Amino acid sequence: MLTLENIITYTREFGGKHIAPYTKQTDEEGRFPKESFEALKKEGFTALLVPKEYGGLGGGADEHTKVCYELGRFCATSALCYMMHNTAVYAISTFGSEGLKEEILSRVAKGEILLALAYSESGSGTHFGAPDITERSEGGYRILKGRKSFVTSAEYADYYLTYTNSCKKAGAYNSWLVDSTLPGVVTEQGTWNGLGMRGNNSKPVQYNNVRVAERFLLGSDGDGEAHSGALIMYFIIGLGAVYSGLGEAIYSCALEHTKGRKYTSGGALSDIELVKIHLADMYAKVQSAIGLTVEAARSLDTKESDAALKVFACRINAIHNVMDVASLAMRLGGGKAYSKHLPLERYLRDAYASQVMAPSLDVLKVWLGNAVTA
Repeated sequence: MLTLENIITYTREFGGKHIAPYTKQTDEEGRFPKESFEALKKEGFTALLVPKEYGGLGGGADEHTKVCYELGRFCATSALCYMMHNTAVYAISTFGSEGLKEEILSRVAKGEILLALAYSESGSGTHFGAPDITERSEGGYRILKGRKSFVTSAEYADYYLTYTNSCKKAGAYNSWLVDSTLPGVVTEQGTWNGLGMRGNNSKPVQYNNVRVAERFLLGSDGDGEAHSGALIMYFIIGLGAVYSGLGEAIYSCALEHTKGRKYTSGGALSDIELVKIHLADMYAKVQSAIGLTVEAARSLDTKESDAALKVFACRINAIHNVMDVASLAMRLGGGKAYSKHLPLERYLRDAYASQVMAPSLDVLKVWLGNAVTA
């Protein structure tokens, strides 16, 4: 069973047994890795950030980063979906009422439910700005109406953490935990056919006058923007970790291929000086990505003043590095890479998805630029 003490070794062993066997199928069929997630729930991974008093492991940003990184080495899609679950758990444990924590987090700790984020909308794109979705109050309930454009793990998550306009405080926002089986929650079918991250089932979800009990509101009415600002740190650092893990997988595959690719002379592809230079460059980029991500997590856990800057920077760095490493690996893989005899083509597609996942690469750079010049 997963513990905070065995987190790296156990996750690596788990990934080999329960993630890797489904990675190829997840990509080729564009299917959600449900077998892997059943195992993640059973083995305690979905309880990583649940506080100990509710039966979880009580992990923080450091543990979140390490597990997302290790899972990313086996399947970027699975790691991405897992990262979003963790982010929603963090939001509930930080801002939820005592009753909501007891009701939801105790079930998460038992491996009974999976969470997802419902933030993105067509009107705000990758900015995570003001939502269009509305609510109205009705006898102890809120009636939610609108549409979320990309909900990762749609249909497979049991609850969606949903960002709305408050009907009680003008210009303010709310965070709701919405049961995905409630009447009026409708997942649009046949809309996800990703270039990369093909199994995340990121589909639009309609909220057609969905009736949500008031107890599922996080915090006080109008607190949603503060929630968004806090949970985005776990979201961004999780993505930095996922893409760092993917970069490690790409580098390892390229290294193994170049060592095993023999010529009639008896020499290996890795013996060529230019190939050594490329491998050295790839190794440095991979280490840079995970190194800065781990440092950002440490800074976030210790609440240092520049934590947000490091979080933004770690994902920017991870995006550039994983795309560079993937491009170099395709060159080193040659015909075997382009004919899909190596998984490098899948890695390349997953890597290029990193720059458009909200908040996108350009938005992150604006955020970081604003932060460093403030």
